[in-house]
Amino acid sequence: MSRPPNRRVQPATAAVVVRVDPGEHDIEVRAGESLIEAAWRAGYQWPTLCYGMGTCTACQCEVLDGLDNLSPRTEAEEHMLGDLGRRKRRANPRRVRLACQLFLTGDATIRKPGVRVTENVESTTATTEAGSQVPTDKESRR
Repeated sequence: MSRPPNRRVQPATAAVVVRVDPGEHDIEVRAGESLIEAAWRAGYQWPTLCYGMGTCTACQCEVLDGLDNLSPRTEAEEHMLGDLGRRKRRANPRRVRLACQLFLTGDATIRKPGVRVTENVESTTATTEAGSQVPTDKESRR
């Protein structure tokens, strides 16, 4: 079921849980935190090239359940994913989102191959322009 076009999603005031398949990873997403930021905070590696800047599509994921609990697409997301409807894809383009631009108001289930728990690798972090901590070690860049 789709939400009406004029309805604005209110930000979550409490943490929500996102189930990431395959792997059945449950990630707690706090208010004001994107999905990829929550994954990094929880010690997960998430495929990315731009580290949360919305300039690549490596972090894209498919929403399996909870579409009504998602923030509207950002301009960066619209730009990067705008032509998905014209491509041949197995996933419905409406269900494909960028984890770095995705904020949630309730629980959801997504599919994103390649998400895994960070192994015991000594790492450092860097702060993005948005103030997010991102991993900078080689293992987290995969």
